[in-house]
Amino acid sequence: MKIPSHLIVSIIFLSLVQNGCGVKKASTNDQKISEEETTNLTERNTSKSTEDLAITARTNNQQDNKVGVFFMPSWNFSSDPKVDVDSFWACLTGRENCALSKSTDSWGPRGRIYNRQYPYEGPFLDKKPHASLKGFYKRDDPQVAKKQLEYMKEYGIDFFAYNWYYGRHYYYHLNFGPQSKVYYPKGWKRDNSRDGRVAVPGIEQWTEQLDVLLRENANLPNAKQMKWAINWCDDSDGRWSGWIEMGSPASIAEGRNYPGEAPTKDLYLQVHDKITQMWIDKYFKRKDYLRDENDRPIVYLYFPQDMEARAAYYGVSMKQLLDRSNSLAQKAGLKGIKFIAVASGVMMQNELAYGMHTKWQANNPREPWRGGKYTEKLLLQDYVPRLKSMGFEGMTSYLYHSFYEKQNRSYADMRATYRGHWQKWSEYYQADKDFEYQVPVAMGWDRRPAGGTWPQQTGFPSEPAKDKVISNKSTFKAKLLEAKKQSEKYRANNGNTIMICCWNEYLEGNHIEPTEGHGFSYLEAIKEVFVFGK
Repeated sequence: MKIPSHLIVSIIFLSLVQNGCGVKKASTNDQKISEEETTNLTERNTSKSTEDLAITARTNNQQDNKVGVFFMPSWNFSSDPKVDVDSFWACLTGRENCALSKSTDSWGPRGRIYNRQYPYEGPFLDKKPHASLKGFYKRDDPQVAKKQLEYMKEYGIDFFAYNWYYGRHYYYHLNFGPQSKVYYPKGWKRDNSRDGRVAVPGIEQWTEQLDVLLRENANLPNAKQMKWAINWCDDSDGRWSGWIEMGSPASIAEGRNYPGEAPTKDLYLQVHDKITQMWIDKYFKRKDYLRDENDRPIVYLYFPQDMEARAAYYGVSMKQLLDRSNSLAQKAGLKGIKFIAVASGVMMQNELAYGMHTKWQANNPREPWRGGKYTEKLLLQDYVPRLKSMGFEGMTSYLYHSFYEKQNRSYADMRATYRGHWQKWSEYYQADKDFEYQVPVAMGWDRRPAGGTWPQQTGFPSEPAKDKVISNKSTFKAKLLEAKKQSEKYRANNGNTIMICCWNEYLEGNHIEPTEGHGFSYLEAIKEVFVFGK
């Protein structure tokens, strides 16, 4: 049976949620490395700060921290399977092919408008990855993945948290060749009269890099393997809209759904169970998956307010969802799952309109596909105390943009806002041995490659002054030293994990991966602070 082309799952996203969790640039293995780079590479291979000595130093360090880093995947914007338009490199190399700055959903009918007042400031070629990573590399290049893992290990990073996305509304056909290897729980119902169409929709998204990272990691000697965890990013309103549109007249007319398929509460819960079962079957059984001291797999959950608000549409609480996941894990022989919230938000009453929502309401409950609104919003300081009762056992952050009235308009500002959060949440949880605050660190923020910070329908960024929060090795290292001191002060109850954002958030200017512009300076800062303690 030949499946119509409109039934083949094609995931192309034209927007990137800010603060979260697209032309192929040919790259070669024989790129020229400058004399200075060659010297640096030689020194790194021969000096006392080699990987083996680093491991010894960490073993001997009585104040050892566990250092994690968030990893953001790129994806292909092209609808032509023969052409790869990488979401990162297209925006770094020019605005012509940058789908994010052309997005009408984010910027209005003309996309991002550049003029004298709001000029284009690219291309951002200083962000080109280091020659040892093949420059603008292919996301599924195994040699690059191996090198990334080696650099993480060598420079004192203990694990990476991969920004993991899931399209819960995508149906597919398991008897159809291109979709035959898509994960589906064993024994779950499918319709063989429709070429194995699954009864419960949903597929992983943007896992090309994760797949190759895990393959290469498994091939490394045990002592050199990286630990890793899922950072579930359920933050995209576009993914939620796709879910809530299931079964609409337009969706049925276009063949995306059959009569009777609808985004019901029962189906929503089945999809949640399917996600958890996938983690159990595909990831949690791996020896390189990150676990806590009780041998439970750890899952980070980015922007819990998004999941909470959407579950509330069905009268389901976050606690119920996390309890379901824990129950499934225990039935599979695990000791449960440790969930850590990745949370941030505004803290001023006059910003409550941008607060952390707790409910989503359909404009018309009978026709939810016509849209809805997020309601019952809270400021961060009012949301955080609810996390433990929601089923979380820890909290960290991807990025803090402000602390009360203090806003990030320079890296000095960012360091000040982080100090405020560190102290507030460390003190808040210092007496709770069952909830840890993992001290977060960020190396900056610069969303100019994607058009600018906080897109408006006018076509202009709302706060361009916040797009140059840029650090260097010295200021980043100073922030790391402060974070380490903070973590050690409250270690008795808050644990010893420090989370760094990010390995490769190129479109948000938040990346420690070696580049032509900053070289290995950020990795060197991490090693100096957390490996050699200086």
